[in-house]
Amino acid sequence: MIDYGTVSILMGTFNGERYIKQQLDSIFSQTYKNWVLYVSDDGSTDNTLNIIRDFKDSLPDGKIVLLNGPGKGFSANFLNLLRNNSINSPYYAFSDQDDIWLDKKLEVSLKHVSRLESLGNKQVLYGGRTTLINNKLEILGFSPLFKKNFSFNNALIQSFSGGNTMFFNHALKELVERLPPEINIVSHDWFLYILCSGVGGKIYYDPISFTHYRQHDGNLVGSNNGLISKFKRLRRLFDGDFKKWTDLNDVALAFYEQNLTLCNQKVLHDFRKCGSPGLTLRLRSFLKAKLYRQNITETLIFMLMSMLNKLK
Repeated sequence: MIDYGTVSILMGTFNGERYIKQQLDSIFSQTYKNWVLYVSDDGSTDNTLNIIRDFKDSLPDGKIVLLNGPGKGFSANFLNLLRNNSINSPYYAFSDQDDIWLDKKLEVSLKHVSRLESLGNKQVLYGGRTTLINNKLEILGFSPLFKKNFSFNNALIQSFSGGNTMFFNHALKELVERLPPEINIVSHDWFLYILCSGVGGKIYYDPISFTHYRQHDGNLVGSNNGLISKFKRLRRLFDGDFKKWTDLNDVALAFYEQNLTLCNQKVLHDFRKCGSPGLTLRLRSFLKAKLYRQNITETLIFMLMSMLNKLK
C-alpha cells in the first residue's frame, strides 16, 4: 500500500466510556496504518480516560496523544484541535467517540483526497454518507444521499456531511489555524465546508458509507431522519436558531473574506442582504445569491425563512 504520510485523527471525547472502546478498536483495525490519534478530552468524569490510557499503553509511543479540551462543548473541542499548530501532518480525519469505522475508511479517504491534490486542488475536503446503527449494532438505515453540486451557495445554509466522516489536507487546516481565538463558530464540520468551498477548494462527497453512526440518547448531534426529528428541527429554525448560527458564521467568514474567490465574495455580499429590512429585498437577495439546499423542498422552506427574516 502507498504511504501517503501521517494521518492525524482528531477525536473529541466527553464521558464516552460506554462506546469508545469499539471506536478505538476500529481505528486500530484500519488498513492504512500510518496514523496518530489525538484525543482531546473535555473533562470526562467517567472511565473514558482510563480506557484511552489502556489503549495507549498497548501501542507504540506517540501513537496516541492525550490532550485537555477547553471544556466549552463538542464543537469548541474540535475547533481547539484544528487550531493546534503543533498537530502537523499531511492529512487529518475527525473521529467521534461512539462511531465505528469500517477498516478501509482511512485508505479510501486518502486515495480520493490525494488524487484531487494531484489534479492541482490546494484545499481538499472529503465527506460522505453514514450508516445509522443502534446500540445493538443493527443497521437502521443511511443518511440522505445528496446529488446536487457542493458549493459555497449550498454551504452557507447546509453542511454536506457529518464531521465524523470528514477527511482533509493540511492546506485546509492551515486556514483554520489562523482563526483568532476570540472568534467562535457553530459547528466545526459545517464551517470547514463553508471555508473550503468559499476559498475555491475541492469538495468530494462519497456516496458509499465507511462510518457506522450510532444513534442513542447520548448523541450530541443525531441523525435528522424521521418526521418528528425534522419537525423539531424546523421549529427551531423558525424560532431564530438558524439566524443566530449564520450570524456567528459570518463573523468568522469576515476574517477570511479576502481569501474567498471573487465570485464567492459576491455570493456572501448577497447572502448578507438576506437580513435586510424589506421582504422583497430579502427574497431578491436569496435568489441572487443562488442559495440552495440539497432538497428542493428545504430550499423553498429556507427561502420562506429569508422572507420572514429568519435566515440572516
